[in-house]
Amino acid sequence: MIVTARKARLFAALGFLGLAACTSCRSEPASETLPGVRLGMAPRDVRDRFDGGGEGAWQTLIGNGGGGGMAGGVGASDDTVVEWTASNDHSRVSHARFEFHLGMLVAVRAHLREPAVKREARTDVTPKTVTVLAPATDGTDVTMLARDCPTHRDEAESLAAKAR
Repeated sequence: MIVTARKARLFAALGFLGLAACTSCRSEPASETLPGVRLGMAPRDVRDRFDGGGEGAWQTLIGNGGGGGMAGGVGASDDTVVEWTASNDHSRVSHARFEFHLGMLVAVRAHLREPAVKREARTDVTPKTVTVLAPATDGTDVTMLARDCPTHRDEAESLAAKAR
């Protein structure tokens, strides 16, 4: 096979574009706090991979175009919330709320029955995410937010600023 300079440049360009596409779409690694779950997942993947440590029930809420953030309800028409609630007191997670924007997981709010932090909240900040573990009277509250989601940007940046 004869490789011309033009073909070599084309192969190099295609290789670069493939590498760029792979790195720009990479989601955050799975959380150690909530095994199997990572921001960027689709609702089906969350349902398939989330392990609350026991039996539970799922509920799905589809956006109603009401606007505003999803913390108190469901936001825009392209937002979806999937909630999991433990069926008994023996599971590791008692409740988890997975918030999706345009079909991608952008926020997780969960309550763990075990204490993951002692006295003060712990905040982990990466260029893409903010994760907060906050002590609660009966365990730990977990919040994971995507920093580039328009629905959660203000909340994520506020939490990141507090961590500095």
